[in-house]
Amino acid sequence: MQKEEVLVLHLVLFNIKRILENAGLADGHFKAYEALGINPAQVNRSKADHKRAVLLLCKGISEVLKENSGERLLQSLRAIENQVPTIIAR
Repeated sequence: MQKEEVLVLHLVLFNIKRILENAGLADGHFKAYEALGINPAQVNRSKADHKRAVLLLCKGISEVLKENSGERLLQSLRAIENQVPTIIAR
């Protein structure tokens, strides 16, 4: 995977993280990612740094999905579905 592709994947997962947080579903699931101190806009960081960030985001997202039942997940996401474009634009 090229660095640009890793950056795009990082951005997509970062936006999913923000949506889950705004839906009130993430409670400390992304501490390891945040401790890494990298975000998708930091294109000057190494490909390895972004890959690490992608893995930590995947881990956090999978934990959120594992801990929340399908119905609770759907209800929480439906409650903020009109806000998603604003969440992503930030």
